[in-house]
Amino acid sequence: MRKLEIQREQALQARQEFKLIMRLEQAGLLEMPEEEFNRLTTEVESSPLFRKLYRKDGIIHYQRYPKTDFSPRFYQLNEEIVAGTDTLDIDSLLSNKGDVIRLIKKIGLDNFKRYFLYPEPRVSIEEVTQECNLELAEVERIDSLINEFSIMSEFYNPSVLSSEHGIHYSKVASIERGAEGFIISYISPPYARGRYSIDYARFEELRQSGVITKAEVKEIRQLFKKLELINRRKDTVTRILQGIVEKQAPYFESGNGKAILPFSQKELAERIGLAPSSISRAISGKSLEMPWGEEKALKDFFPRPRRFRKELVRQLLETGEEFPSDEAIKAELEQKFGVSISRRLVASLRKELKIPAAWKRGRQPSKKAKGG
Repeated sequence: MRKLEIQREQALQARQEFKLIMRLEQAGLLEMPEEEFNRLTTEVESSPLFRKLYRKDGIIHYQRYPKTDFSPRFYQLNEEIVAGTDTLDIDSLLSNKGDVIRLIKKIGLDNFKRYFLYPEPRVSIEEVTQECNLELAEVERIDSLINEFSIMSEFYNPSVLSSEHGIHYSKVASIERGAEGFIISYISPPYARGRYSIDYARFEELRQSGVITKAEVKEIRQLFKKLELINRRKDTVTRILQGIVEKQAPYFESGNGKAILPFSQKELAERIGLAPSSISRAISGKSLEMPWGEEKALKDFFPRPRRFRKELVRQLLETGEEFPSDEAIKAELEQKFGVSISRRLVASLRKELKIPAAWKRGRQPSKKAKGG
């Protein structure tokens, strides 16, 4: 009996250690720079084992996220996008790119998405060449361009915030207006393709039938673990972006910075079932492009309550309406915006805005008097 208890304790400890390792690995993956993460996913998808399980065995599939797409910037690749950089050999990067873009235009956007961007499982390269009327070398060139764009998405779509703020930002997506609301248009193909769906039942079926050898099993399971970790990062980032778009819809509709609503990372974490620490790590150094072209850091969509309340006080006092006291301002905030704060905080925020108290404002000539 004692031996059985020891075995159970050891098994429990092993499971706890495994969970700890997974949490640590996931934390590291969330903090990994976008360029490094995109390189990792491209290397995984380019491996012979991944291609076999995807193309031939049908064990791995792509599952796109709702209301997401691939940024139209990819179809607009040209010299202007990369102008002004002296860190890379521009001529070598652009030498064949124009021809490949023309190939994509030749096969049509639908075929490009179907066979290259969101490829269907179990479709062989030979079938792609037939369906798209391409040579094998042309198919490989399109694949190479997608891989290059995946790895170098930051190069083709650099962040302007990095130069403005001295912090390295990665622009992960643009928000586009769609027929049924806003769309998250990912700049990197691995994100746009969605998460990996692994058919574990089919894996077991092929393993037991001998199609997958014993020598391959360990390597395949290691690949599955890597894919699940990548999925967690993709899931986390996508759910965060979806949460931001849903909460800050008034801002995306109007483009008015005053329309940004108070939103804490804790609130989002509770809404999408994640730890606040995961939210903090995932949004660090990332930005979005707005429908009107402006770039905004993800952290800016989580205004601190004090800053938000100060903005509301400023809006009230700039209307020209007279408030006889801070207590009156407090009451109006609650009635108009549903925000309840103390009179003392109202006074503090008013002072930060350098707006005098009501009795002092009464001494100052009104705008009408000045203009009269």
